[in-house]
Amino acid sequence: MKLAFVGPPAVGKDAVANYIEQKFALTHISSGDLIRNYVTENKLGDLDRKNLQTVGNKLRAERGGDVLVKIATEKVKDNLIISGLRAIDEVDTFKKNGGTIIAITAPLQRRYELGKIRGRIGDNVSFEDFKKIEDEERANTDRNGQNVDQVLAMADLEIVNDGTLEDLFKKCDEVVRGLEK
Repeated sequence: MKLAFVGPPAVGKDAVANYIEQKFALTHISSGDLIRNYVTENKLGDLDRKNLQTVGNKLRAERGGDVLVKIATEKVKDNLIISGLRAIDEVDTFKKNGGTIIAITAPLQRRYELGKIRGRIGDNVSFEDFKKIEDEERANTDRNGQNVDQVLAMADLEIVNDGTLEDLFKKCDEVVRGLEK
């Protein structure tokens, strides 16, 4: 089984991926972690959201729009979960390799609150700044850039994160069990 959880920032992609990884004996690779590790290993600056976007976009431009999917699938051939794909070519390649794309969505205010709880570098911003970042990531004329709206539109399934974490996990259980059949 190959799954990718996609969605806007702070929607619960990694939480769901970690949960499904344990429940269904899959291996989770976070595209964000791949970029964070790349930035750290190559001493390319801070781990703030803007720098991670810049480095990720540059990496895609230099090595192909699907570079993160290629890195992940070289590490794990099957029984893979990738979280956080944001570029069109990433989703295209993942689907061509037999993967299922699952969109996780939630209202903006809820995601802002989840982001504050998550506590990652760059999550401690005002609601107005969070919304501005959101607007920048939603659509991009660069196919290899952040294209959250188009990536969401390419999803095979959607799960709405509008309840408790346990509610979200239950919805994911149902979706993944349905894919096993």
